Amino acid sequence: MLVNQEHPCHDAACSACARPLGSSYVRHVSKQERYCDYDCYRQRTTMDMLWPRSPFEAIAVLTVLTSLSWMIQMGALSRSLAEAYLREYDLLTTEGGDR
Repeated sequence: MLVNQEHPCHDAACSACARPLGSSYVRHVSKQERYCDYDCYRQRTTMDMLWPRSPFEAIAVLTVLTSLSWMIQMGALSRSLAEAYLREYDLLTTEGGDR
């Protein structure tokens, strides 16, 4: 909710950047948090959506990231081994064909 031309009751500060609120500010109705402008509100709510809410979510996210990391590393290893094998195979076939 955008609040126009209304100062907060007390010296309130932005929930995201801690700047003092002016005459126009954004208020998150369900959380009762106040933000100095829409950019601070958007940045904070985006981070809230991406940040894990429980320890189980954090463990799940870390597990997925670790699995993806291992998959990428194993893919790079298998590609380099296949390239090395093919280079050696080409070298052996060209040397054997010249004799």
